[in-house]
Amino acid sequence: MSVLLEDRDKRPETAEAKRVVLFEDKKTRITLWCFPPGTETGWHRHIHDYVTLQQSSGQLQLASRDGSIKYVDYEDGRAAAYSAPIEHNAINISDVEVRVTEIEYKT
Repeated sequence: MSVLLEDRDKRPETAEAKRVVLFEDKKTRITLWCFPPGTETGWHRHIHDYVTLQQSSGQLQLASRDGSIKYVDYEDGRAAAYSAPIEHNAINISDVEVRVTEIEYKT
């Protein structure tokens, strides 16, 4: 859900999660992600450590390139931290919109 989406700015957002960069400077990028049911980020690689602030209920499926699958149950107000590098595709498998704010630490 982070940087280096494969040509993410060139891809249409029809079946993709919607993202809005709320703030960015040399040290930090803050992105709001909204996943309507059935949408996904597309394959991407996190090259920075980051935290997520969940702002809804729902469930994401995180598929890794090695074939492993992880499920994240969302709860409004929950936070989680992740260490780079991570490469995956996040898919909303629930019947509600999943919303999350991602804060990346570039330095």
